[in-house]
Amino acid sequence: MHFYYSRISSVGQNASRQLANFKKHGHVNTKNVFIDKIQGNVPFFERPEAVKLYDTITSINNNDVTLVVDSIDRLGRNLIDILKTIETFTKNNINLKSLKEGFETLIDGKENQTAKLVCSVMASIAEMERNKIKERTSEGILIAKAQGKFKGRKVGSIQTKERLLSRYPVVVQKLKKGIAVRDISVITGNSTTTVMKIKKALDI
Repeated sequence: MHFYYSRISSVGQNASRQLANFKKHGHVNTKNVFIDKIQGNVPFFERPEAVKLYDTITSINNNDVTLVVDSIDRLGRNLIDILKTIETFTKNNINLKSLKEGFETLIDGKENQTAKLVCSVMASIAEMERNKIKERTSEGILIAKAQGKFKGRKVGSIQTKERLLSRYPVVVQKLKKGIAVRDISVITGNSTTTVMKIKKALDI
C-alpha cells in the first residue's frame, strides 16, 4: 500500500509539481495523499497532515507500506530532524521512497543497505552541524557574559506546568490518546524523561 506526502510553504503555492512526480510512480489513490501547507521549519511530527498520515499508516494492519515523498527535504527542517523521522519510519516498518534521491529505506521488509549507508553519511554531516551549532552557542554565551548581557536561568527557578505543557503540544496530544511513553519518545524525538515529566504534569 502506498501513501504520499507533500509539503508546500504557503497557501499561495500548490503541490502540482510534487503530485505530478507521484503520478509518474504509478497510480495514485488521492485518499492516500497528505499535503501540509506549512513552513519547513516545523518538525514533521508537529505538522497536522503529517501527524494524520502517521496515525493512519500505523493504525492499519499492513506490513507492506511505502511512504513516497518527492524529496527527503519535505520531511524536516534540517538534517537532524529528517534522520530522526526516517529512523521512526524504519522502526515501524514503514518504507520511505524518495523520488529525488532515488532510494527506498526498506526492501522486502529489510533495511536497504545502500540507503542505510546514505543515511550514515548524512548522520555524520548532521553531527558536524550539531557540533558547529554548539560551538557557536558557547562562543555567543561567552561573549554575552563578557559584556554582562547573559545571566542564564536564575538558580532555583522552576518551569511552571503551563509553560512545560505549552512547549510540547504534540506530546500532550499523544499522551491524552493513551500512547505509551516509549512510543511517544520515538515518534516525537523527545527523551522518555521529558515525556514522563509532561505526563506527570498532566496528572495521567
